Amino acid sequence: MKITVAADIGNSETKMIARYEGMEGSECFHQPSVIRKLIKSPQIAETNLKKNVINLDENLIVHITSNALKTHSDGLYVIGKKAMQTDMNKVQNMNIKLGNKHKHDIPVIMILSMIARKIVKDEFELKGSLDSSYQIDCDFASAIPASEFTFEKAKEFEKRLASGDHTVVVHLGDKRVMVGINFKRTKITQEGVPAIFAMVADGEDNDQRKVGLFDKFNEVYSEEMKPKDLLKMKIFHVDIGDGTTEYIYTNGVNPVIDACDGERRGVGHATEDAVIMLNEILQGSFKTSRQSFMEIIKDESHNLHSEAFNALEAAKGTQANEILEDTFEKIQNKAGNTVDLIAVYGGGSIQFREYLEESLREYAETINSKLLWVPKELAVNLNVRGLDILNRTVFSKNKK
Repeated sequence: MKITVAADIGNSETKMIARYEGMEGSECFHQPSVIRKLIKSPQIAETNLKKNVINLDENLIVHITSNALKTHSDGLYVIGKKAMQTDMNKVQNMNIKLGNKHKHDIPVIMILSMIARKIVKDEFELKGSLDSSYQIDCDFASAIPASEFTFEKAKEFEKRLASGDHTVVVHLGDKRVMVGINFKRTKITQEGVPAIFAMVADGEDNDQRKVGLFDKFNEVYSEEMKPKDLLKMKIFHVDIGDGTTEYIYTNGVNPVIDACDGERRGVGHATEDAVIMLNEILQGSFKTSRQSFMEIIKDESHNLHSEAFNALEAAKGTQANEILEDTFEKIQNKAGNTVDLIAVYGGGSIQFREYLEESLREYAETINSKLLWVPKELAVNLNVRGLDILNRTVFSKNKK
C-alpha cells in the first residue's frame, strides 16, 4: 500500500492531507499537538469495533516503536484530543520557547499515529473489518519554522523519518492493529513557503468553496485580482502560528532565502501569558495546557470563560505589538520595501486581526503596497494545502 502525506506540524495542532497512490481524492484531518505517555493500557470501556473506529479521532491510543524517537521514548501514548481529557500534569506539548522542532519527539509521534489512524479508518470503511497488520510505504512532506530552518536541520529531520521501519499498534478496545510505516521519500522545507503554492492554486482543488482568496481584497481595492497574478508579484508573507510567526519574502512562488526569517511570536505565547495571569487571579489553583485553555475560550458556557477571555485579550495586545514591529523592520531591512503585497495568514491571523489589520493596511499604503488578509476560512490550512500541492508536483519529481 502506498500513501502520500503532507503534514503541517503546528505547535497547537497537527494538520495532515493524505492521498493513496492510484486513487482520486484526499482527506484533510487534524489533532491537537499534545500527547501523554501511559505506563499501562487503559481499561477497556467499549468492545464494539465499529464504534471504536468511528470514535478513533477522540480516542487515539497507540504503541509506537521507532528508531526516529529518542532512547526510552518508544511506548504507549494517548494522542491529541484524548490526551487533553487526561491528567494535565502529565500531558506533553511542544515547548514554544525552546524551538528546535526537528529534534522533538512529539512531531514524530504525531506523524506516525495520525498516519496509522488514516490507514485503520479507511480500511474499516472499505471492508467493514480489519486485518491484524498492515504495511505501507509513505512519501512525506512537512516543514520547520523559518527561524530554525537550515538545509542541515531539514536533512536531519528527513533522515530521522527515513531511519528504517516504524511500527504503530493502534488500540481499538480489545483489538490491536499493527501498522508498519516505511518512509520512501521525505522532504522538509521551511514553514511559510508552501503557502504561496496554495494561494496560486486557490479554488482549483475545491470548486464548491464559497470564499475566494481575493473576494474581500478586490472589494477593498476595487480590483480584479486573480490567484495567478501572484506569480508576477513580490510578496511579503506574515504567517502567524502558535509558537512562531514566519516572515517569508517571495518573488512569485520563489522564496528569497536570505530575506526569509521567523520569530517566536504567536497565539501560543499569548496563551501561555494568559494562563499565568489567570493562575494569579485564581491564587495558584489554575493549571492547564495551551490547547485546553483555548477550549475554555471557545466554550462560552464554561465557568471560567469570562476570566480566561479577558486574560487572553490582554496578552494578545502585547504579542500583536511585537508582530507589528517585526513586520515593519523585516520589510525594511530584509525586503528593502520592495513589496507589491503583504499577505497575512495562519491560525494566528484570526486571533490577531483586530489588533493588526488597520496598522498593516496603513503601512502598506506608505510603501505603495497592498494588504491581503487571507479569509479565516482559508488561513489555517494554507501551509498543509501547499505541502500537498508540492508533494504532487515538485517533490514527486525529485526537483528542488
